[in-house]
Amino acid sequence: MKWTTKCNGKTVKHGAKGFNIGQPGTAKWKSYCARSLGITKKFPSARDKCSPNYLSRRKWRCPIDKLER
Repeated sequence: MKWTTKCNGKTVKHGAKGFNIGQPGTAKWKSYCARSLGITKKFPSARDKCSPNYLSRRKWRCPIDKLER
C-alpha cells in the first residue's frame, strides 16, 4: 500500500503497492525492521523525520533506534 503524508509543507510518498504491514513480532516484521534500520545507519538523511524510510518505519511500528528481538 502506498501512502502520502504531508510533512513540513511537502508531500512525501512512502510504502510500496501490494505489500501489507506485518504484525510486530513476526518474521516479516523483524526482517523489514532490520533491513530499514540498515538504510537508516548507512544514509544519515534517512533519519530526517520527513524521509520515506522514517515514515515507513513508523507505519510498521519499528523501534526508532534499535531492532527488538
